[in-house]
Amino acid sequence: MQLLDTLRNQRLDSSIPGLLDVFSDILNNVQIESNFYITHPEYKLLELPDEVVARFQQLPLKIQNTYLSLQLRTFLYRIYYNGSYQTTLPADHNSNGWAVDEDLENNTVRGLNLEFCQRLCESNHSQGYFDPGWLVLRQESDGSLAVEKKGLILHIRRDFHLQPIDKAATIGSLVAIRMPPNLVQNGFYVAVGNAGRVNPCHSDGDQQTVNVYFNLSPEGAVAVMKAITEGLNRVKIPFTFKVLYNPSDYGRYDSGVLCFEKANYKTVKPILKTVYAQQKPHFMQGVPLFTKELLPGLALSEEPDYKFTPKEDFGMNRCQIVANALLEAWLQGHDSAEGRMNFILHNFSLLGIDLKRPYLNANSKDIY
Repeated sequence: MQLLDTLRNQRLDSSIPGLLDVFSDILNNVQIESNFYITHPEYKLLELPDEVVARFQQLPLKIQNTYLSLQLRTFLYRIYYNGSYQTTLPADHNSNGWAVDEDLENNTVRGLNLEFCQRLCESNHSQGYFDPGWLVLRQESDGSLAVEKKGLILHIRRDFHLQPIDKAATIGSLVAIRMPPNLVQNGFYVAVGNAGRVNPCHSDGDQQTVNVYFNLSPEGAVAVMKAITEGLNRVKIPFTFKVLYNPSDYGRYDSGVLCFEKANYKTVKPILKTVYAQQKPHFMQGVPLFTKELLPGLALSEEPDYKFTPKEDFGMNRCQIVANALLEAWLQGHDSAEGRMNFILHNFSLLGIDLKRPYLNANSKDIY
């Protein structure tokens, strides 16, 4: 394709190997159909029943287009960004499209593998952290304190949940309370550093969040959990490290994600190198699209400072940009490969994102 050849001559893909090949596949094979579904010759995707299509056609055009945009984003995210659909939706695979059947096991609860989670807990060397800003509401008859933050009320014990400086807290005092070293979140087991979590509201300069992506085997997740939590707690920086809590979900490029502040990158970098060298056999080939590959199976991005929705992660953000461009090209009758590419370039440019370094925010300094 002449346009891609021109972009390759401009070394557009110099920082992201294979980016133009992915674009070529998207431009030539991902198609938007008039009956509200997305097609690709290599994947079996969901086709809506005729009665559902008829109901959709009665909705306002804005809602119809929003649905198509989200369908596109989901497809791009799971095929090209993290690869989770590449093994579950081939065209000859006997599945129901988007919904992937999973064998039920008696060691799982709502998809959470209890035995595997126990191993992750044992490998997590965080001990908990103190979260500030809790208001003491009252003392109960059993001696516990009721504390509140952002509408959430908890009951805590002075001797366990409060720091020495707050042991004598009275009604109306603001205190920091001890939080657990882990949580579960959207298919992931999350370890939280002893220095706390990264503040997601910080998106400027050295305080913005950096994400490091790990493509691991399940056994690698257990080993890396131990190494990361030991290493980063030793240097006392805020971080979270999450890995998939079900071994059968592994195979995606972002099976593990480490989050920390950009200001701490120089501290984290040597720890990552050591962990990688020690656990190299557990790293798989492939990294998420638009990220910067540091080593095979290890990549990096900055958390987007502009998001289409509040809880959007980096991959959803970049895939939404591409999805919006493809939909705009389709709606405006410029659905050729060259027309689509021009819309993609335009939409990235509008947000100030350099496609030579799409892992960075606009005007961000590349220290990686």
